[in-house]
Amino acid sequence: MTAGSASLRPALELVEVVKEYAGNPPVRALDDVSLRVSRGELVAIVGPSGSGKSTMLNVMGTLDLPTSGSVLIDGREVSKFSDRRLSAVRSHSIGFVFQSFFLLDGVSALDNVANGLLYSGVREHVRRARAAAALETVGLQHRLGHVPSQLSGGERQRVAIARAIVNEPSIILADEPTGNLDTASSETVMSLLRELNTSGSTIVVITHDREVAASLPRQVAFRDGRIESDSALAEAR
Repeated sequence: MTAGSASLRPALELVEVVKEYAGNPPVRALDDVSLRVSRGELVAIVGPSGSGKSTMLNVMGTLDLPTSGSVLIDGREVSKFSDRRLSAVRSHSIGFVFQSFFLLDGVSALDNVANGLLYSGVREHVRRARAAAALETVGLQHRLGHVPSQLSGGERQRVAIARAIVNEPSIILADEPTGNLDTASSETVMSLLRELNTSGSTIVVITHDREVAASLPRQVAFRDGRIESDSALAEAR
């Protein structure tokens, strides 16, 4: 495959994905979902609680495997990968941002971000240098030594974003990134995600907030485990 054809592959693709959980009857959280996210896109996955969007995040991020169907990241079918290969995909290809930040208490912002490179085989001084650069990207170069308890909610989320981008992943998955933030902090975080997208990052934002979703170029609405609407398809008609 040539470099040109490789560049045309979507960053992320789900093909007829089904995800069922054991029960009587089984619970079908994703029901025949197909979705393509092109390189450099900024997409909102929006839906109410219980719509399937969190399961969608887990499947897209290889945190959970589909019952059937295919998941492709950078053109690679990953749904049949071993646990070790899936860990490598998560480490090198996907950056995660979560609503609850998941920062280590008592650990500086610099080291929280550097920890995102722990399994990359990079030496400590390189990890810390790259972490400092990532924190500068999110506007926190003056907070390198601060621990989470010394940071505002918006600053903690920006540290989490820095940790997500420190390994330069091909795609960033942001799960309710404004869910624990006030309006001003939410606007700052969304502005940062848009800036990262402008710089070339492929970003998928999972949210229940339709106002947040409406501010992004593409909205994919979920309900009952299915895609209810996709603004990209509507525009193509």
